[in-house]
Amino acid sequence: MPLRETEAVVLRTYRLGEADKIASLFTRQLGRLRAVAAGAQRPKSRYGGTLEPLSYLRLWIFERENRDLLRINSVELIESFFDMQKDYRVQVAAQFVAEVADRFLPEREANDRAFRLLLAVLRAMKRSGEINRPLVYFDYWLLRLGGFLPVFERCASCGRALESGPAYYAAGAEGILCGDCRPPQAVQFGSREALAGIAAHCQATLDRWLGEEKPPGNLPEARHFFEGLIEAHLEKKLVTRTMLDEV
Repeated sequence: MPLRETEAVVLRTYRLGEADKIASLFTRQLGRLRAVAAGAQRPKSRYGGTLEPLSYLRLWIFERENRDLLRINSVELIESFFDMQKDYRVQVAAQFVAEVADRFLPEREANDRAFRLLLAVLRAMKRSGEINRPLVYFDYWLLRLGGFLPVFERCASCGRALESGPAYYAAGAEGILCGDCRPPQAVQFGSREALAGIAAHCQATLDRWLGEEKPPGNLPEARHFFEGLIEAHLEKKLVTRTMLDEV
């Protein structure tokens, strides 16, 4: 069983028996995986609070041949995001990021850009206390890195070029819809140009965007659009998306 060193963000944890814990991890070198931490639930565990969700770690794990679960040998805490729990809105937004990463990212597929994206978004929310711009940035780039970002210039249904009129989105659609193709339940979120403007903001760094004094007015609509696309590709509802809507 070779011992591997990697950086990781804890996405979620599960109880395993009376004393052990399973951690879902997104690692920089090995991708998303699950690993067992023996004795992590004991009062005097050697892991302490390092395996809390959203902790940024350096860890050493044993790879076991033909086993889905790896085994954690030791852990070193690099950065904690525990303080974000003081603000319920930020806490829910961070949980959304963790849930999407846990469900959207393929298992055992290293993706350094996605790893850096996850850290950048968590740090931005921790530092600024803002959720809309970091979440839009996260959704946009996760869809783009996964190859699921739609074309903003054409209707996803009929393929007709979209002009300056209103743009629509319906649950289950894989892109923007024109006025003729929108179903009754479709939601209007501004114009194609407005969405393209937000996409242009996402081309810069998140810190630079957060440095601008006033965010775009249609950020919540754009965020819901991107979240709908993520759910459409997952083919399941995100628990934390409903929580976000409530806050």
